[in-house]
Amino acid sequence: MRKNPGCQERGYSRLLTWAVGIVLAAFLATACGGRSTENDPDSQALYGQEIIKSRKEMFDGRVTYTELSSAKVGRPLEFEARLEGFRLAKPHGQKASGSPRLTGRTLVGTLMGVKLHCSGAGVRCTALSSERQNVLTPDDVAKWQWVVKPTKTGTMTLALTVTAYYRDTRNVLFEKPPFSQEVHVGTTASHAAQGAASDMGAVVTFLAALLGLGVACATISEFWQRRTAGRKQGDGKKKRPPRRPRYHIPVRVRRRNRR
Repeated sequence: MRKNPGCQERGYSRLLTWAVGIVLAAFLATACGGRSTENDPDSQALYGQEIIKSRKEMFDGRVTYTELSSAKVGRPLEFEARLEGFRLAKPHGQKASGSPRLTGRTLVGTLMGVKLHCSGAGVRCTALSSERQNVLTPDDVAKWQWVVKPTKTGTMTLALTVTAYYRDTRNVLFEKPPFSQEVHVGTTASHAAQGAASDMGAVVTFLAALLGLGVACATISEFWQRRTAGRKQGDGKKKRPPRRPRYHIPVRVRRRNRR
């Protein structure tokens, strides 16, 4: 017997309806379950236990960073920081070769983040490495680099912060107080020459402005004097209106009639 096409279509539509319903039910169950676990006291307690366990698993390490005693305007400086496990950390007081270094103790053993905060003297700090790196074992080492460039004279402050994160999240396990240092920024011969040239340019500009103002005042004064003199000459040339002549009226003598 041949199957009725209408029955087949109704069967397909029922199967599709059941499948959509099952998917929606699973989605709603997952969503509701996720919302309920967020406020679940057991899940919060478990999270707290994981944080405490992660903190206990951290171990001593050492941070080593560049010491800057002085700087010059416009000259870029390299600043480097290293985090090492206790097996690689050098004894206290021993400095690495090369540029002068400062050291400090910290905790490592997880995802670590190091930032350099710069202020004063118009300083600009450009990071050349990733902010967060792993220091998971006592034999691990991580490096961070920056370029520090002051643009003004004065004193600049560099503050290095070390932060330990819980796994690959932004939750902080441990944060060390900043390692700060103040650096005096002096001038250079080229910067002094540029400053002198700039000052001389400012003086020349000021004198030119005064000269222009003096010329303008002299021009205005001369124009005003000429105008005033012209007015006086014009007033002198003006003639007074002629007076009317007084005519002599002869006296008429009446003659008497002669008889």
